Amino acid sequence: MKRALILLLLAVAVHMNIAAQVGISANGAAPDPSAMLDLNVASLIFKKGLLVPRMTAAERIALPAPAQGAMVYETSTDLFWHYNGTVWVPLFGTAVGWRTITNAGITAGTHFVGTLDAVPLEFRRNNQRSGFLSAGSANTAWGYRALLAPTATSNVAFGVDALSANTSGASNTAVGAGAMQANLTGSNNVAIGQRALLLTTTSSGIVAVGSSTISNASNASGCTAIGSAALQGVAPLAMMTNCTAVGSQCMIDNTGANNTGCGYGALRYNQSGQENTAIGTSALTGSAPNTTMNRCTAFFAHSGCGPSSDVTAFGVGYPGTGTANTYMGRMATFSNTNGQLNTAIGAEALLQNQTGDQNAMLGYAAFDYTLVSNSINQCTGIGTATLGAPSANNQTAVGYNAVATAANVIRIGNLTNNNGLTGGYGAWQNLSDARFKRDVRADVPGLPFIMGLRPVTYRYDVRAYDAFTGQMERLLKRGNAEEIAAKDQAVKAAEAKRHTGFIAQEVDSLAQALGFEFSGVHRPTESTDHYTIGYEQFVVPLVKAVQEQQLQLEEVRAEQRAILAKLERLTSVPTAAEQP
Repeated sequence: MKRALILLLLAVAVHMNIAAQVGISANGAAPDPSAMLDLNVASLIFKKGLLVPRMTAAERIALPAPAQGAMVYETSTDLFWHYNGTVWVPLFGTAVGWRTITNAGITAGTHFVGTLDAVPLEFRRNNQRSGFLSAGSANTAWGYRALLAPTATSNVAFGVDALSANTSGASNTAVGAGAMQANLTGSNNVAIGQRALLLTTTSSGIVAVGSSTISNASNASGCTAIGSAALQGVAPLAMMTNCTAVGSQCMIDNTGANNTGCGYGALRYNQSGQENTAIGTSALTGSAPNTTMNRCTAFFAHSGCGPSSDVTAFGVGYPGTGTANTYMGRMATFSNTNGQLNTAIGAEALLQNQTGDQNAMLGYAAFDYTLVSNSINQCTGIGTATLGAPSANNQTAVGYNAVATAANVIRIGNLTNNNGLTGGYGAWQNLSDARFKRDVRADVPGLPFIMGLRPVTYRYDVRAYDAFTGQMERLLKRGNAEEIAAKDQAVKAAEAKRHTGFIAQEVDSLAQALGFEFSGVHRPTESTDHYTIGYEQFVVPLVKAVQEQQLQLEEVRAEQRAILAKLERLTSVPTAAEQP
């Protein structure tokens, strides 16, 4: 036993100096002058460590009167604990402390990571600021290079490079990677979303919510954008002011001012256009490239999608490149390209017109396919399915299914809803003022014209007329069963009624034979047109005929008076004085 102890002391040299230092080593090295106990394992092939007393939490707590600074390893929490003179605390942290791997036994309101004094708290990654809590300037940042060097107050930045260039800009909130990354002096801005307000440097009062909102604008003062890529702007460095965009890709290419868009893709391709309002999916979308659209208003999905200016649109439609058009209704003016100053109210009203100007339509499908030439001007349609002649200008059709058949023609009603009863409570008045008449001639034939007329009675062949004007074909294409049945009943009633009048072709032939320019007959001017008669015009030749008859009557009466006088002389008895 004694020999073994001697060998152990020789194997492990223990050196004690006069300063009561203790050194334990395998090579007999002196303890470090600064250490009371120096455990040196430098010369050991197999290194060994220091093993402090090990115990459970219950055993640690049960230690009687531990000295301040006493240390143990607790197997229950896998932590080194030391006694601070009052309580046991982990070797890292205060009351409970925090570990870089796991933490246990955390007590809310007691344990924390941070500082106990009023100094900024900063986190770094790659020696770049990655988290920052200011002491007194109310700046808060979390994210690599977020809010790197602010000089102003009340900024909040969350996300990689959020507000990274900000200097004197104050009261900004940036949430998202790259949000407000280039801002320098702009204040009171809100950017939420990756790359939101990415390039804006000095503008203030902006709200951008959504990925890439207002991301390419250097100046966007007074703008509000909500939705992915809303008000994104055309790179590089677009400028826009006082715009509001709500919806993904709403006003994505915008650079103009005072625009308002609400809905996915609203004002999608507008760039420099100003003072537009678009509400609805793809409202006032236009078509790329579309750089200018000014003073346009559109409501509902796909309304007013042309690159025009001064357009007012309610409903799905494409007013094209024409300006100052107003429409309300699904697909109204759908085919318009360059037509201007048109008004269409009603689904599919003025549907096929492309280049016609100054038309006014009211009613479903009013003048919807009047067009084969795709251009009519100064036309008016009031009523469902009113129609005009192709390429004919200044037509007017009033009433359900009314058809204007040629230029400069006005039609009121049709054979099924008119039946010759057009009128009101007063006489129809025509222009008749000597100040506005010239080349006046007294060449109206009277009796020859009147005596040559053939008054007749007749029934209308309504189905033939509807086939000629295309009304029935249109009804079969767009009408429902109920509407078609009602039309059939109206046709039967109209065809059963007997009318009184003349045959226009006969009257026209008579007038031409007499060399008379009779204004009471309208000859067709288009392939879609037909003969008509203005019966009030017959009053003039009728008056002339009465005048001629009166002259003849006066001549007859004069002859009668002469004959009576002669007869009286011949038949009278001579008086005594008259006797020979």
